[in-house]
Amino acid sequence: MSKTRVSLGHGIVAECGGLTFALDPDAPVRSDYTFVSHAHLDHVDKPHPKAKVLATPETVLLARARGIELEGNVRDPPEGVALLDSGHILGARALYVEDELLYTGDAAGRERAFMPRCRTKKARVLITETTFGDPRYVFPPLEETVRRVNEMIGRSFDKGRPVVLMGYPLGKSQVLSHLFSSWTPFFVHESVGQMNDIYRDRGVPLKREAMRVGRGLDGLPQGPWLMVAPMMGAKNRAAQRLRKEHRAVLAAFSGWATDGGYGRFLGADYSFAVSDHCDYPELLQLVREVSPEEVYTTHGFTKEFAQTLRGEGFDAKPLEGYQAALSDYP
Repeated sequence: MSKTRVSLGHGIVAECGGLTFALDPDAPVRSDYTFVSHAHLDHVDKPHPKAKVLATPETVLLARARGIELEGNVRDPPEGVALLDSGHILGARALYVEDELLYTGDAAGRERAFMPRCRTKKARVLITETTFGDPRYVFPPLEETVRRVNEMIGRSFDKGRPVVLMGYPLGKSQVLSHLFSSWTPFFVHESVGQMNDIYRDRGVPLKREAMRVGRGLDGLPQGPWLMVAPMMGAKNRAAQRLRKEHRAVLAAFSGWATDGGYGRFLGADYSFAVSDHCDYPELLQLVREVSPEEVYTTHGFTKEFAQTLRGEGFDAKPLEGYQAALSDYP
């Protein structure tokens, strides 16, 4: 097999095995295949009309719910190409080309509720995200976080106060819906409920909520209850109403909560470090498992993590031209 060439052009383009793969492009790209790793909007865009798209049925459904149609272009992977579960959100996959290339997309380093950790295989070239590729970002064990959250909910309920668990509406919110739905009454925001329905349709055992809550927050009772909702800052009107009219406790869930200032910046009462990405040690472990000759880092602490990998003996290069704000990564 010919060696892989990696370049930038509306995303990452990899030439491998005589084929070109546009990897999560942010605009239509002419290539043999367009690979859509998952349905977060920083990774999915309208494909080129003639593109042959590699994506899972779950990614097609979730992308459609978010206004992007992929289905008419979806094809089976060519010979020698496999899609490995990256553990990030429902339907998320990594692209694997024989023993030559592994592109992780966004990857999770641990199990969360019904979600697995990422699968890896040895490859000569690795292209991996580095969202939390800094030593500051080490997430606590999920069991410890679940215990702390349940204790916080119990204290709040004892005081007659409802609790709002805030996370990204696709991925994080479904994990929260699974972990904490034993509390009643249990509500979800309508944007979360839409994604929950797709997860249920694909076999994920999520509890049916007591009620869906729209932007107007109509129908929420007084007294203690639990709701899963999108992330809201302190200046958000819905957050202000929840506090004023219901005395609600707001809890934010993000890998960025590892930094103690995150919750204060957001204006949340509590913040918990739960992520659908690898933390720093998990990123290192992922690279060691793949054992590549070449590593390309993207999305996040690209330069810093590449330098760390070079210190471990890897030939690592940052793809600094393909970036967004760190706060864009849930």
